[in-house]
Amino acid sequence: MTPSVRSRLWASGTAFVLGFAAANYGIVRVARPDLWTWIVVAVVLMATGAAGILLADTRRPLSIWSILGVEVFLVLTILPMLWTFTVATAPAGEAPRSLWPRDVSWGAFDGAIHSEILRHAAGTSVLVAGIATIIAMPLAVMAAYALVRLPIRGRRAAYALVVATLLLPLVAVAGPLQDQLIQLGGYSSRLMLVPAALALTLPLAVWLCVTVFRDVPWSLRDAVRADGATRRQSLRLFVLPHLAPGVVVATLLVFVAGCNDFVLGAALSADDASRPFPATLLLASGQLDSPSSTVAAAGLLWVLPALLLLLVFPRRISHLLGRSYR
Repeated sequence: MTPSVRSRLWASGTAFVLGFAAANYGIVRVARPDLWTWIVVAVVLMATGAAGILLADTRRPLSIWSILGVEVFLVLTILPMLWTFTVATAPAGEAPRSLWPRDVSWGAFDGAIHSEILRHAAGTSVLVAGIATIIAMPLAVMAAYALVRLPIRGRRAAYALVVATLLLPLVAVAGPLQDQLIQLGGYSSRLMLVPAALALTLPLAVWLCVTVFRDVPWSLRDAVRADGATRRQSLRLFVLPHLAPGVVVATLLVFVAGCNDFVLGAALSADDASRPFPATLLLASGQLDSPSSTVAAAGLLWVLPALLLLLVFPRRISHLLGRSYR
């Protein structure tokens, strides 16, 4: 669908106004060298607005709103990451005063790696997320197959319930789960975090697996069976090339999401022995040397696996997260 001229003009005007506001704010309130960052952002936004006006009546399916959204997303992602890196590399005892790092020190990264509290918390997150993912994925695969392939009445309602569960704020169930764990005597136990983690991993796994199963060429599976293929041949000719890659990427995404949960980890753990990594970064930072730098360095190290996953499987991840069940 080609965007209308009016839509492009509105997007161009919005981009130009945002760039003009960023330029004025930077000139009035921001000192050098951060001023140049604001100016670059402002120039890019204003140039997008100008280009959108010039291309408003083109017949190409060009969406200025999409371009503006990508630019705003990059600004809101890269600048906070840059500030986090600046805090992490600041020398001990010094507070950074600029967005860009000046005197780079890697001591905070060494402290984060050798911190006993952070290493134990990282192990807790990996353990809990790993077990929850191992439990969730087989259930999700079976549920996705039923939702996509079997003529079951109410399957759309069931899928809508899965999506609604996925969108449910975890803070709404943290209190009841905490009460149940206290009654069962499992409060502040590492393994008792696994059932709670399923509230996040299982709906997410079903949602991703439905997308994977929906785009699989099932006619090829039927043709392989009609030709008399054995189970081993069906696995080699159909499952491994067409089904396994999507399920593997979905498994990795579910595992990463489970590792990055903060709400349930903070609500269901009372001490450092059972607290996962994201909650430890915020709740136990007072026990670390140079807490601001160490927390920033640990956060950057923790986000590296997710970035690596995004770099290795960019197209498949965008496909999984960008498609919906119909």
